[in-house]
Amino acid sequence: MIKIYAAVIASACLLTACSTKTEQTAKSDTSTATYEKLYKQALASKDYQTAITAIQLVLMNDSSSGLRDSLPELYGAVNNLEACMQASAQSMERYPENEKFKNIMLICLQQTGDMEGQFALLNDLYQRTKKSQYIIQVASIQMQSGNVKQAMQTIDMLMKELKNSKDSIDVFTDETSKQKVPVMAALWNMKGFGYMQQKNIEKAKEAFFQSMEIYPEFVMPKRNLQLIFDRKMR
Repeated sequence: MIKIYAAVIASACLLTACSTKTEQTAKSDTSTATYEKLYKQALASKDYQTAITAIQLVLMNDSSSGLRDSLPELYGAVNNLEACMQASAQSMERYPENEKFKNIMLICLQQTGDMEGQFALLNDLYQRTKKSQYIIQVASIQMQSGNVKQAMQTIDMLMKELKNSKDSIDVFTDETSKQKVPVMAALWNMKGFGYMQQKNIEKAKEAFFQSMEIYPEFVMPKRNLQLIFDRKMR
């Protein structure tokens, strides 16, 4: 009788444990669904900090949730640079072929001024995608950092490599606006700017005119030529 009673007690305890575990799982599932709903609502209202918090709460219940790969963009949106870089690196490990995460990391590296990191990432993106925009950015960074001679060498190399390219790239015309132009037009404009940096104004004008000949609607070489003419009028 004692053995039977003990067995009943053991069974009851086992059922209680299972029941408790099932209840915890159900609560976890409910919490996750609630946090996911909060995330969607916060994202819709562009409350990015709340969206980040909601994802972190989801990850407490499910560390493999796909929402974790939304963190790089969200951290970028709230200017949390360190967290953005860490989240981007983790997403890049999971998806080594994904351009989006690498581009987010590239923006972070630009913010920190890490030139070597930018060059390495841009070269990796170019090798993987063969998109001319990435290798052209290398020349642009060289130019902006004051390494004009090296930038001009990179541009000359690109002109030979991309002379038959039909690609177009986005060129920023100011801080918020950009214009899609043929690759060679962009390169001639960059070369003209390089000549300006070297005080070779005649060569600069020739380069800007070459750029406009390829794409007459290109805003930047027009502005650069106007700048040259304005200086001469003074």
